[in-house]
Amino acid sequence: MSGPATLADALAEVAGRSPHRPAVVAGDRTLTYAELLRRADRLAAGLTGRAATVARCADDVAVTVVAAAIADVPLLVGDARAADDERDRARSLFRADRLVTGDGDRLTVEGLAGFAGLDGFAAGDADRLAVAGHDGPPGDPGGDGPAGLGLSTSGSEGWPKCVERPWPAVTANARAFAAALELSPGEVVACTTPPHHSYALCGGLVTTLVAGGTYVALDQRPGPRTVADAVDGHRVAVLLSVPLLYRWFSTAGLATRHRPRLCVSAGAPLPPEDRRRWAEAVGWRIGEHYGTSEHGMLTLDTESVAGSVGRPVAGVTLTVDPAPGPGDVLVSCAGPPTRVHAAGPAPGPAGHGPQPTGDVGRLDGDGRLHLLGRRGGTLNVAGNKVPAAEVEDALRAFPAVRDCAVVGAPGPGGGQEVVAFVETVRELDHRALYAFLHGRLAAYKVPARVVVVDRLPRNVNGKLLRSELLRGLAAGTWR
Repeated sequence: MSGPATLADALAEVAGRSPHRPAVVAGDRTLTYAELLRRADRLAAGLTGRAATVARCADDVAVTVVAAAIADVPLLVGDARAADDERDRARSLFRADRLVTGDGDRLTVEGLAGFAGLDGFAAGDADRLAVAGHDGPPGDPGGDGPAGLGLSTSGSEGWPKCVERPWPAVTANARAFAAALELSPGEVVACTTPPHHSYALCGGLVTTLVAGGTYVALDQRPGPRTVADAVDGHRVAVLLSVPLLYRWFSTAGLATRHRPRLCVSAGAPLPPEDRRRWAEAVGWRIGEHYGTSEHGMLTLDTESVAGSVGRPVAGVTLTVDPAPGPGDVLVSCAGPPTRVHAAGPAPGPAGHGPQPTGDVGRLDGDGRLHLLGRRGGTLNVAGNKVPAAEVEDALRAFPAVRDCAVVGAPGPGGGQEVVAFVETVRELDHRALYAFLHGRLAAYKVPARVVVVDRLPRNVNGKLLRSELLRGLAAGTWR
C-alpha cells in the first residue's frame, strides 16, 4: 500500500506522469487526470468550512471530492433523487451554509445564508454541494476532529444520520481495497451504482483514482447492452455491481468480446442460485465484497468462494463475538475514527477498538467472513429465539427455492410467528418443503406460513426491504 498519503498527492503524481490519462468517464464526458486536478484546485480555493453534496454526475462528484480533500474540508455526498426535505435534513445535520452548483464544465459556490459568492466561478444549474461552515481553520471543523468524507444513511435505530470518515482513513482504505483488487495504473473500473453510495464513491471512484486507473460511471440501473458496450468500449478490468443487476444480466445475457478479470457483488448477499446462474449464463469470475458506510471497504472475496464475502483488506480487523460465530461482527480500522452526526440520540465518534457493524456472521478456518444476517434479525417464537438467517439458509437449500426472506409477524398470544416469503424456480410443493424443513430445523423454527412471491422487494442496491413485506402482511396483501 505504498504511495502518496493523501488523495490530492496521489492524483498529482498520476497527473504528472500521465496527464492525459482518463480519470473519470461519465456518459459522453471524459475527465483526464490533468483536468480533474486543475478543476479541483480551482474549486478548492473557494471552499471553506464543512461540506455536503447532492450530485448526479460522477465527474462533478470527482471534482468536488478531490477539491474538498485538497481544501481539507468535510464533504457529505447525498442522494440526488432524495426529496427536498431529506436534503434539507442532511444539510442541517452538517450545518450547511454553502452551495456549489455545476453543469459538468463549471462550478459555482454561493451562500445558503448571508454569503455573497466567490468571484471567478461561473453559475451552473445541475448538481449541488452544500458546505457547512465553522469558525475554525480548514481541517478543524468545529473542533470535533479532522475533516472527512461523509455519507447520509439511516441508523440502526431508525434515526437519520450522516457518517464522516476522516480523509486520511478514506485514502488509506481505498489504497488497501485497490491492492486487494490488484488494480494497476491505467486499468478500468466500471460501477453501476450511483455516486452517493459508499460502494461507488469509496470502493469505486476513490479506489480507482488512488490506483491511477480510469473510473467509468454507468447509469444507475443500466441494461445489459449498456454494460456490454462499456465492457468492450473501455476494456473494463473490474465490474462493480449489485446482486439485483447480476441476476438481470444472467437472464438477459452479456455478449462481449472483452472479458473483465473480476466482477464484484456488494450491497446484499449474492444468493447461491444467482451465483450458479451467473456462472452458467455469463461465466465471468465473480466475488463478493462487504463494507459499511461507517467503516468503508472491509473485505473482498477474489476466490469465488460461495457464501463468503472474503478476508479483511489491509488495515481492517474483523472479529465475531462469540468467536468463531455465529455472532456479532465487530470491526477495527486503522487511523482516526469515524464521526456520526445523527438526528436522534447524541452521536459521537465511532471510537477506536472493535465496533459493532450490526451484522451477524461467522469466520471460517481460513479467516473468511460469512454473513448470516442483521443483528435484530432474531425472532421470538413463544420464548424461543429463532435467527431469521438460519431459517433462510434452510429454505434456500430446498431445490425449488431461488431466494427467500423470513420475517416475524404477530402471532398467537402477542408473540411472533415465522413467516417465509419465497421466490421459486418451479411450482412449489408445500408438503415436500415442510417435510424438508422439519428435517433441518426445530419445530418452532419452521415457518407457520410460506408465501410464494414473484419478486422479493429490494432497493436499487438489491437490499431486501423487509418492511414492505411486513406492511403487506398487515394490509392483508398476502394470505
